[in-house]
Amino acid sequence: MSSTTSRPTPERPTAAGSTTAFRRTAKIILSAALALAAGATPLLLPGTAAADTPLVVDGFDRSVSSGWGRADTGGSWADLVGGSSTSVTGSEGRVTNILGGRSFRAYQKAVAAEDAEVRADFTVPAAKDFIYTIEARKQADLSAYLARGRIDSAGKLHMDVMRSQGSTLTMLKEMTLETPVVVGQKLTLKLSTTGEAPVIVKGKVFVAGQNEPGWQVTFLDSAAAALKTPGYAGLQAYNGGSNAAINLATQTFAVTDTTPAPVEEPSNPTSPTPGDPSASPTPGAPTIAPPPAPPAKLATKHGADPVGSAQYPVPTNALFVSAAAGNDANAGTQDKPFKTLNKALTKNWSGQTIVLRAGTYHESVLVAPGHAATIQPYPGEKVWFDGTRAVTGFTRSTTGYVAGGWTTELDSSPTYTKGEPDGTATGWQWIDPQYPMAAHPDMVWVGDVEQTQVGSRDALVPGTFFVDGATDQLYLGADPGTEEVRASDLQVAFSLRAPGTVLRGFGVQRYADSVWQQGVISSYWERMTLDNMTVLDSATGGVGFFKPGSVIKNTTIDGSGQIALHANQADNLVLENLSVTDSNDERFNPAPSSGGIKITQTRGVKLRGSELLRTYGSQFWTDQSTYDITVAGNEILDGSRYGVVLEISSTATVADNIIAGNAFDGVLVANTDKVHIWNNTLVGNRKAIAFAQDSRRIEQLKVSGHDPRRPQPDLSMPWVIGNSTIGNNVMAAGRNASAVISVDVYELISNASDLNIATNGNVYSQTALGVPNSLATWARKGSQPYQFIMLDDFRDNTGQERSSASLVLPTPVDSAYRPLPAVAAKLSAVAQPLPSEVADRIGRTTGDKALGAWSRPTA
Repeated sequence: MSSTTSRPTPERPTAAGSTTAFRRTAKIILSAALALAAGATPLLLPGTAAADTPLVVDGFDRSVSSGWGRADTGGSWADLVGGSSTSVTGSEGRVTNILGGRSFRAYQKAVAAEDAEVRADFTVPAAKDFIYTIEARKQADLSAYLARGRIDSAGKLHMDVMRSQGSTLTMLKEMTLETPVVVGQKLTLKLSTTGEAPVIVKGKVFVAGQNEPGWQVTFLDSAAAALKTPGYAGLQAYNGGSNAAINLATQTFAVTDTTPAPVEEPSNPTSPTPGDPSASPTPGAPTIAPPPAPPAKLATKHGADPVGSAQYPVPTNALFVSAAAGNDANAGTQDKPFKTLNKALTKNWSGQTIVLRAGTYHESVLVAPGHAATIQPYPGEKVWFDGTRAVTGFTRSTTGYVAGGWTTELDSSPTYTKGEPDGTATGWQWIDPQYPMAAHPDMVWVGDVEQTQVGSRDALVPGTFFVDGATDQLYLGADPGTEEVRASDLQVAFSLRAPGTVLRGFGVQRYADSVWQQGVISSYWERMTLDNMTVLDSATGGVGFFKPGSVIKNTTIDGSGQIALHANQADNLVLENLSVTDSNDERFNPAPSSGGIKITQTRGVKLRGSELLRTYGSQFWTDQSTYDITVAGNEILDGSRYGVVLEISSTATVADNIIAGNAFDGVLVANTDKVHIWNNTLVGNRKAIAFAQDSRRIEQLKVSGHDPRRPQPDLSMPWVIGNSTIGNNVMAAGRNASAVISVDVYELISNASDLNIATNGNVYSQTALGVPNSLATWARKGSQPYQFIMLDDFRDNTGQERSSASLVLPTPVDSAYRPLPAVAAKLSAVAQPLPSEVADRIGRTTGDKALGAWSRPTA
């Protein structure tokens, strides 16, 4: 596997053509963001001017023999320096004989602006290492913002935005363009500066007369050196030092005031919103509100009913088992039950029901071929299979407390191959050195408190235990007193080998399986069903299914040491109404194989209506050529890594999910194609959605991850991102995110748009302008990806997100993950009709429109 703070701005005189409106707007943005939690209307990110006002317009439609004279609109050109002569003729401002290593400059000093767009059209001269620059907010000390169209020694065109402070230039952002540069071609260069906290600096350069692209580079300048004062504009040109003298022609120069429309300040609410414990701010005394609390877990019910509540009918021909009152010499009738389930399974015919009476069963159960059964509790009776036995006789020792006669020896192999050592290659080490005992399956409870295993007697402290296999002794770090001590001495609860077996309505807990056993309930046979089962505190794996046609539904899997559920070659696997919580609590490395649910080499997987919570690692992960995946109607919350990972797989729908609070990305699509991500609420993850392409390809047969049952290579699954759609999601990234969504091709061999990845109808939410720094990262062939800070830039440059919206909000959802009214109000303008290929998979109507996940029923 693979805050911003606001400070007051002193009042200052306004120069001709300048304005303080955006300074007021910037303050309003902050106050509005702070008020939104109390129900105020959100702000769309800046991008629309009230009425663009031309300050300078010069098409050079005059004749001047020396200098450039006066612009058509604006003032006279000043400070013309460089070249041997300047003139205006033929609708061009001309400069002759700019020597190699020398510059030319000219300024419009009669007008000044803060929020402005500067434009120049010029002709490419016969020179390499040539730079044409336009400037804005130019100050008396020569500080300014600059946009440069730069032609390097190889003839490549670059777009740079910079800040100058006297003679010091600071590169803010640059981009190498794919546009071919031809001598004599006319280029258009544009620079935009907006705002104060931060200053939004944008630049673009393109062939004049062709379709104008969106802003190619955008930078949010929040540095102390940011220029927050109106200034004048101008242009410069530099001829590379190794070049012969050149002539320069400029056809157009324009400066436009782009001050945004005034924004009406939101009024203070008259009363707190429901659930807000704080009163409204006092008018005239604004305060910085604390960050919003993380949304609470949804009040929905997933997983098994409480053990002991099942009410399954009892067939007249059922066999009966009672651990408390049975005898294996009995006939297995209701009045003469067997004592053990294993005995009953030697007497049943395939498909017979076995009824368990109340009690705790201490067995490792084998359901042998030909003895398929439905195994269930008697109506209303509590049945547990428990892998522990009581340990008594603890006495004080020099280190802790010790009991003799503990002869249980459990294998601690750390991988899926018994006896093999841990891997050494990066990404293939199962054990984290900080948790060296993770693969040791021994478990001990004192009362109901699980103890932590240590590797030596000297490491014992209260709350820990040590197994001394050489002396058959079990040590505790503290006196258990009158509390019962129980230790696990059984590893596997159920080994299912009879197709058609059903386990339902009871609990399994505290079995000490080794990693290679892959689950305390496991099956390498077809068509198994777990229904209304509770599986607690497995030493490593919870459930492992490895053949087609199985169903796991209405089931709770909690506290699995390494992974809750693992499936391989389990085609047509249905996972429904699961509660998977606190998985990998032994802290195995999250890769190569630990976490919540991992599915490999499987064709047909459905995860529906479930919750995956607090996994240490990735919560749901498909890998190794898994095909046809549906993840719908789930809550996937608060994991330590990714919410959903689709890796070297194909054909997936991720829809109608709430994926929130995960430390890594909400949805990671790695080398996986045909993925449709629709109507999800993705908040508080690092990124909301990330597509990533590395060097692996299906044609590389020596690379791990092929499904051996398929023709090789399986060209229906290229292991290449693409042919995917993103729509109707509500997305807000976490505080450490670099972007809300991203498409990365690490080999730099493809543009994101060439991969046919389309996104539209989404709502982006930022806690402040520039938090996270980018809305979108977009792969670019031959260079580092585009970083689009503003939604308008993303839309204009890529054609994506034509109907989408970007808001400044502390959070776009309420405590139940429902869109706030300000987000819901965007429904008609933003949401796209649900496509049939998504609707069919999630049980919705084609054409439905919604933003984020559909609402969930409450308890």
